[in-house]
Amino acid sequence: MVPGDRPPKKSVDEPAEDSDGLSCQHCGTKVETVTKYCPRCGRLLKTDKEEPSEPRNIKRSLLFLGRDVGVAVLIVLIVLGAIFAYTRVWPPMVVVESSSMQHRNDISYIGVIDTGDLVLVQAAPLRSDVTTWVEGKATGHMTYNNYGDVIIFNRENDPTPVIHRAIFWMNYNATRKAFDIPDLANLTLNVLWGGFYADGSAVRSPYGLNGTIWLAQSGWRGDMNMTFNLRTSFLNTPEHPHDGYVTLGDNNGRTYDRTPVLQKDVIGKARGELPWFGLLKLTLAPSPTSCCHGWGDLSAPKNSWDSLLFALLLIILSPILIDISTTLLAKKKKAGAEEGAEEEEGKKPISSDAKKRKTGDDEVKRDSPDEVAQEDGVKADFEGGGKEK
Repeated sequence: MVPGDRPPKKSVDEPAEDSDGLSCQHCGTKVETVTKYCPRCGRLLKTDKEEPSEPRNIKRSLLFLGRDVGVAVLIVLIVLGAIFAYTRVWPPMVVVESSSMQHRNDISYIGVIDTGDLVLVQAAPLRSDVTTWVEGKATGHMTYNNYGDVIIFNRENDPTPVIHRAIFWMNYNATRKAFDIPDLANLTLNVLWGGFYADGSAVRSPYGLNGTIWLAQSGWRGDMNMTFNLRTSFLNTPEHPHDGYVTLGDNNGRTYDRTPVLQKDVIGKARGELPWFGLLKLTLAPSPTSCCHGWGDLSAPKNSWDSLLFALLLIILSPILIDISTTLLAKKKKAGAEEGAEEEEGKKPISSDAKKRKTGDDEVKRDSPDEVAQEDGVKADFEGGGKEK
């Protein structure tokens, strides 16, 4: 038999031609059994075949949906419960419908009560629960960039509560037919406050006041001298004079409310705010005499509408952006883990069995048809040369 006619031996290095089998992408060895690593080189196998996904389980999906809805409802109840525990008033928030508390008509500010803000209402059933402007001026107590508390109260023949700042509390003195404002005693007479009795003489104390009084450095800028005519505004009126708060909107200049607010009419005092979002309610259910008749109504500052639009877009897009970011990070992490596993497998020492298989493969490689033919030719030449000698 001619040496070159030997049938070629199949090299184990050749990748498998069987489409149903799996071949190692590193050495080309055909892998017949289900395994994660190549039995020859010991490196991690890769496959492009996707594992069949489990059929959708409707019942399980409904259980997960119910769980998510339950968690969302629980969170809402916890938040509302916490708000109610703090405010002790229901509903715990009110929507500001007018500009009476704004500090500018064309611009809204965080920390100032503007049209369209949602304001928390904390219960204030007692006189001691409210700090007036006069008290705040003496103690330094400020809310919403001005002295004293802002109160929410009911007004007779008006279904909509009013939100104004409490300037001072006065007690009606029926014996003297005058008012006593004891909190004025904490301010310097004829410097921060003063006034005149009905007979024109200057006041000497905060008791028995029946004429006018003035407050210096008032207003949210602290640049006004406010005058309150107790006689015409509160004494000589069809209503019987009574105790109460004298209130004023920060944006109402010198026009104070002419009816003292009774303690029983106080719903609560303003605490905190959620800016702009009340504009949604005012747009869907506008107030007949206030804001808002359509989106962008200039009854509310323009920057409030702009801020609301930005906030809504952020709320809508945030879950989508978070989901995309989470998916990208997960893919990046998975790719990094696979790359690390491959590097780790490359550094892993080859087992003795793998070494034996590799040695056998090398021997098989050397026993290729060309090498056998070459060896037989050399041998024939050698034998022929010996005969000639």
